[in-house]
Amino acid sequence: MRPWAAAALVALAGCGGAAGGVAPAVDSTLVDALADVALADARAALADTTGGAGRAPSPGGAADSLRAVALAAHGLDDAALDRALDRLARDPALAEATYAAVAQRLRDERWGTSGPAPDP
Repeated sequence: MRPWAAAALVALAGCGGAAGGVAPAVDSTLVDALADVALADARAALADTTGGAGRAPSPGGAADSLRAVALAAHGLDDAALDRALDRLARDPALAEATYAAVAQRLRDERWGTSGPAPDP
């Protein structure tokens, strides 16, 4: 996933709501893949195998490897993820619903489904 893709997804989430109050159908595989990619990116950032804070990770480094493993676990690759993000870019309501589902999945991962909800 390109570094700007996650930021684009966040920006698209605020672009509009579902027309007529009908929630768009969210692709659960994409939600799980995006959540796992976000976790992989966070793990790579924590590992910081580049040898110094503030340096960009090298292509093919830990971040790329972790991201590829996260995508492959859901039967996706970078090209498939790019196509999915393009679809979200054309449908702000779907992007918003997808982002909300990813955020909920990450909250569940952190707090558990019965754990406390974090402050907004």
